[in-house]
Amino acid sequence: MFACLASYSSLTPCSLLRCFSFGSSLSQNSQKDAKFTSVVHASTAYANCDLAKTEERVYEPCIKPSKLIEATTWMSDSMLDAITPQLLGKRPNTYTFAKALAESQLMEDAQGLPLIIVRPSIIGAIWKEPLPGWTDNVNGPTGMFVAVGKGVLTNMCGSVKSKADMIPVDIVSSCLIVAAAHRANLKSDEVPIIHCSSGQLNPLTWNHIPIYLEKFFFKYPYNCYRAPSTHFHASRKLFLLNYYLKHYYPAYAIDIGLRLMGKKPEFVKIYGKVWNMVETLHYFTTRGWHFESKNVMKLWNSLAEEDRKVYNFDIRQLDWDRYLFDYLMGVKIYILKEKLEDLPKARSNLSRLKQIGLYTNAAAWALFVRLFAWRRTRKQKWTVWSLGFMLTYIYQNYSFRPKVYLKSVEEYRKTALPAYA
Repeated sequence: MFACLASYSSLTPCSLLRCFSFGSSLSQNSQKDAKFTSVVHASTAYANCDLAKTEERVYEPCIKPSKLIEATTWMSDSMLDAITPQLLGKRPNTYTFAKALAESQLMEDAQGLPLIIVRPSIIGAIWKEPLPGWTDNVNGPTGMFVAVGKGVLTNMCGSVKSKADMIPVDIVSSCLIVAAAHRANLKSDEVPIIHCSSGQLNPLTWNHIPIYLEKFFFKYPYNCYRAPSTHFHASRKLFLLNYYLKHYYPAYAIDIGLRLMGKKPEFVKIYGKVWNMVETLHYFTTRGWHFESKNVMKLWNSLAEEDRKVYNFDIRQLDWDRYLFDYLMGVKIYILKEKLEDLPKARSNLSRLKQIGLYTNAAAWALFVRLFAWRRTRKQKWTVWSLGFMLTYIYQNYSFRPKVYLKSVEEYRKTALPAYA
């Protein structure tokens, strides 16, 4: 049996209780059913994200889950709201806390059951089976890729040295299936904990992601609103300055223009969603974790060669550049519903947006000279304008970042789109 309940959309105290209260009742009912040979609980590697290093064991929470469930019978929502920050401690949201509580409660309720806990990290699109790059939601990195590709997000706050601990969803699925079989054959009452993550076995840093996004989107653009730009800022203040100057204030100005034309304003609302996504990811892009990965390798080494081909969850075999290419193409096709045949139109649109950016750049520097260099000579004004314009143009249109691997459209069709093979 697989217990994979999760809620990403709400961070309220009530949603906090869903995961572990369900797990509690589920495990209690499961004890009455002798047919279960294995019970797999899908948790998250970030259940104990308040710790820099997480071992493959269950940690004792700050409060017993049963006590918290009992408290909800007499506490009002306002009271729960009041105590939630104290309960969360250093955790960013109720999702990670609920997962930690669920693990603890299961250890109590599932005594005698063949339980095994698998902790995936940040789940991404499919690596190999059945369709490379396939995804059906905008959670986690997918939402960030959409926002960057559409040009509505050009800056994020993050630590470029930290690991972006992504794991493809098909690797997680294979790991869960093998974990179930392993627990069914385990002649012991112990509860194995398995971290299904990439950080220790095949690390990818946050620094590489904006580099890859920049290269990809300038060759294979989405149908974007503005030219994509990707920059990570270690400084929160610098990120906020860029966000308000490049995103929020322009969106507000565009909405005013739409109102004056009698049209429905929408850009402030869009950037409200972008802001929520950025704030959700902020905790994870500005920190790094060490997830112990001994048990997942023991599980992999226990497989026969034939089983390894069917249930491949060895993250060490993954090439990140190839994976990111399929991922970004998958977002284009499966999330944004854009066709490869329309790629020339997307490229023409990007060229048009670059031209608009060129004129905007020229006007912005002209305004700068008029406001701050009006006492200078005509020659000095032209020098300031020309220098500022050229440096900005080079910064926006030329990349000095390291090269990355990009597939051709033909190669992508052969390797990731069976219909074109």
